[in-house]
Amino acid sequence: MYKIVLIATIFICSFGFTQSEQIKIKSERLKEANYIKADDFYLTHYLYIDLFLRENLFPMASTEDVSSILKAIKTYVSADTPLEIEIEKPGDRNYLIKMAILKTKDGNELLVAHTNWNTREQLFEKEIDIANDSYTRWYFLNGSKMTYRLNMSDKSDYSAKSKPSLAQAYLLDELPENDTKIKSTLDDVLKQKGLNISDKVHANLVLLKYQMLLRDHSNIAKQAEYLNALFKENSMEPSLKGLEMAFRAAEFQIKLMK
Repeated sequence: MYKIVLIATIFICSFGFTQSEQIKIKSERLKEANYIKADDFYLTHYLYIDLFLRENLFPMASTEDVSSILKAIKTYVSADTPLEIEIEKPGDRNYLIKMAILKTKDGNELLVAHTNWNTREQLFEKEIDIANDSYTRWYFLNGSKMTYRLNMSDKSDYSAKSKPSLAQAYLLDELPENDTKIKSTLDDVLKQKGLNISDKVHANLVLLKYQMLLRDHSNIAKQAEYLNALFKENSMEPSLKGLEMAFRAAEFQIKLMK
């Protein structure tokens, strides 16, 4: 049976939600302050997918497990205070994560996640080895926005994207002004006659994510139910497999944001 332990010098009894495992945080300068101002939508979207699902790192984590870790990251990680996380798991090596905020020369802030997962050998190392093949993700922090480096606007050719992909790019890039273009872009897609099932599902999935960002709870429930029906009706369509995986992650994210 695995157990999540945030290695620490101070014992944290509760983060304000159901907590069944012991959580500790390693820091000599521990100070609770909600350092990360990014909206919980981005925090749950990126970190759940990147630290648990990608590379099959720890897909069996419960909502309580993930919530505990994300709450600690948001509350305690600052430019002065990195956070070390250890997840006990079956096998010889535990899963290690180190979260830190780095300030660039131009004054921007990056949230960086280092792990002990070796991407080349496809195994957990004894320690985090930043210099070699350690699985690492970093995100640009801009007020309430949080953006993975490859989703930055200067990394995307918006003119070459399909409209569902364009709406998704607006949702996940670092430019707040692009958020106002999401709904109209999706409306343009969904009003088309003869829309293929892949674009229909993709557009509706992005709409669900946008509703999650807006905390439009009544429509979130309806949209999730509609998407479930679409996947059931088109269960033999191979082009929807990746989109269904993304939708299942979104369902988990909805629980995280409650």
